[in-house]
Amino acid sequence: MTDSGRKRPSYLRRLLTVALTLGIVISTFHVLSKGEHFFVPLVMAVLAVYLVDILSRLIRKIPIAGHSVPSAISVIFAFGIIFGLGFVLTEIVAQNARNVAAAAPKYQARLQQLQGEVFSRAGIEEPPELRQLVRTIDLRSVFTTVAKQVASLLENVTLIVIYGLFIMLERRFVAIKVQALFPDPERRKNAIRIIRRIDRDIHTYLGVKTAVSFASAVLSYILMRIVGLDFAEFWALLIFVLHFIPTIGVILATLLPTLLAAVQFNDFHHFLVIGIGITAIAQLMGNIVEPNVMGETLNLSPLTVIFSLIVWGSIWGIVGAFLCVPLTVILVIILSNFRATRWVSILLSKTGEIRSSE
Repeated sequence: MTDSGRKRPSYLRRLLTVALTLGIVISTFHVLSKGEHFFVPLVMAVLAVYLVDILSRLIRKIPIAGHSVPSAISVIFAFGIIFGLGFVLTEIVAQNARNVAAAAPKYQARLQQLQGEVFSRAGIEEPPELRQLVRTIDLRSVFTTVAKQVASLLENVTLIVIYGLFIMLERRFVAIKVQALFPDPERRKNAIRIIRRIDRDIHTYLGVKTAVSFASAVLSYILMRIVGLDFAEFWALLIFVLHFIPTIGVILATLLPTLLAAVQFNDFHHFLVIGIGITAIAQLMGNIVEPNVMGETLNLSPLTVIFSLIVWGSIWGIVGAFLCVPLTVILVIILSNFRATRWVSILLSKTGEIRSSE
């Protein structure tokens, strides 16, 4: 057989592999889009179970009368705290979003007035296109949509709790299933090593990201309460969620309360305090604290963040936009632990430095 004859089957095999992979990806996204009401609570439950596990480990480290808290009790406490807190915070976000939507016309009118004052003081004629653009912004519609999305998530809380319970019960049989799937001791050892590595990296990412986002939200809340910004609780919770989205989320988390400060207060001082203060907190947490604790290996490139935001947002709407980065990071972690797919995680990463379990 000639060299061209040998190369042709190899070329066709690769082409078939690419076509099948593309077909699987398209089919997967189609199924995820059509099954939104099933998959969104399931994904939320998986993330919540990881947070339960992280919190239960912290609870077990607390000494009580010289003894550590039993594993079963720590899991029960952590489960109640995570799901109870999630329900309360989601309710607060929904209620505050409705209140912000009700007050939106007042803020929008003030924004248009402020826009005219800025151009008047600068001695510049206001562009008609900009005036029309500001008038087309419907703040009430935006925050009403947010409230509806959060309210729909509240309706799924019971389903999320049920999924979480079954996931936690199912975890007990993982070792038995792995043993049955890999009878060969060497292959089983390698599989267990990869699973543990993936599990550890996901724990690290979710634990550190949640702690950093929570600290950013608390510090921002204290600053907003001192300044007297309206709906400080809502903005703090939004900052907590948006800080899971690098770059774009951080910009929005800084821009939204800063714009409110501009239309709420009649002086420039409060606007600067809120803008500079929240920006400083975000920079401190995102560029100093988080890299020192977690490192750069789990970070995504800005292009990947934008792409994942578009993809998951088009599939699951606002909820998909909030979940896009955690889901993509978890995907990168999983892909980085297999030789055949490690190149994908390198392309999606920020620096190209991806650890593997090999």
